[in-house]
Order: sequence, then structure tokens, then C-alpha cells
Amino acid sequence: MARKKVQLQWIMNDTTRRTTYKKRVKGLMKKAKELSILCGVEACAIVYSPYDPQPEVWPSPMEAVRVIGEFECRPENDQTKKRLNQENYIRQRVAKAKEQVVKQQKKNRRMEMDNLMYQCLAGGRGLQDLNIKELSDLMWYIDDQLKPISHKMEYSHYPAPKPGGAAALTAVPVAQKTPLEVALESLENQILMDTAPQPRDGVVTVAHTGGQDMMLPVPHDNYEDPSFWGAPFFP
Repeated sequence: MARKKVQLQWIMNDTTRRTTYKKRVKGLMKKAKELSILCGVEACAIVYSPYDPQPEVWPSPMEAVRVIGEFECRPENDQTKKRLNQENYIRQRVAKAKEQVVKQQKKNRRMEMDNLMYQCLAGGRGLQDLNIKELSDLMWYIDDQLKPISHKMEYSHYPAPKPGGAAALTAVPVAQKTPLEVALESLENQILMDTAPQPRDGVVTVAHTGGQDMMLPVPHDNYEDPSFWGAPFFP
């Protein structure tokens, strides 16, 4: 039968708290003894409580003084190398929890982009319904999916080296793209066309000596500026 999980909080009832203390302190001393015997390390345990005038000491007061004295004779770096207080412990737990949250957010975003990509390929959703951030993340996701396929295609262009140390490699016909690759590239190109500014966003008039003015396009600042695409979700 599985043991009931104990809630780590202060016990309100005095009798229950005293009973729990006596049982737990015996277990702590037993664990310290097992650690010292099994691992061959110098260890001691000292527990103060409001229930006894004298502290609980293992293995003995004299031996505990000797172990603590040896510890204090060590360099400061050795003493504090693995020391952990409540504040540092909570900081480590918070930092670890933040890392897990970021990983889960990226995983969820990848799943969202995967579903969005297949919706666009199936015609269930148009690119005109997406905002700049969604388009930027979708482009990054498509590029990320095409990278391993491109690497495999590059390796398939050349045969394995022939026995005998032949240096020259003969090229083989380029492998044909799969329907998925063609669809992904088409979707990416469509995103680029939909998000790029129109050519008539900026036009300058230049006077011509023959009396007829000429209309020349001005470079699009937004298109050249990387911030035009927005900050992508993925690094």
C-alpha cells in the first residue's frame, strides 16, 4: 500500500508535532550513521529542540566537536562551495522553473506553427489573416523544417568514395523535390510577397531635360530595416 504524501508545513497540534519530532530525529541520526559507514565520510548531526534541554548529537559530543573543528580548518572556498541557504535554494528553484516555462512555450509555439502551416497548405486559412509576428514565426519554422531536407539532398548529390582512394567524385543527377518541399517553398514565397511593401509606397519625380518627367521608385526603408518583420518568437 502506498504511503500517504506528507504536506511540508508546520504542525499545529502540539502532541502530534512532538511525536513527529521524536520519530524524525531518530530517522535523521540513522541516516547520518548509514552515510558515514557506507560512504566512508566524516559526519555528525546536532539537533536542538524546545522539547529537550540538551541537543541530540550523533555520534557523540566529542566526535561532533572534532568533525566541526576539521571542517573549520579547511579553506573558506571549500567551506562555502556547496553551502546553500533558503534564499539561494529558492532562487535556484525559480530559475529552473523559468527555464522550464520558456522551453514549454517554445514547444507550444512550434506546435502552433506546425498546425498553422498545414492549415495554410490545405487552404483552410489564408496568409492575409495573419499578422506580422505570425508570418515571421511561420517563415522561421518553414526554414527550420527545410534545413534537414536540404542537407540530405546535398549529401545525395555525391556518391560514396570509391575503394582505392579515388579523389575525383562524379556528380549524380539532382534528386527531385518532394511535394512537401515544393509546398513549403511555395508557402514561404507567398509569405514574402504578401508582407513586402508595394513598389508605389515611395516614388520620386525627376525632371527631364526634354520636358517629360520621370517617376523613379524610392528604396523602402521599412523593407530594408530588420525591425520591419518584428521580433520573432524563436531565437
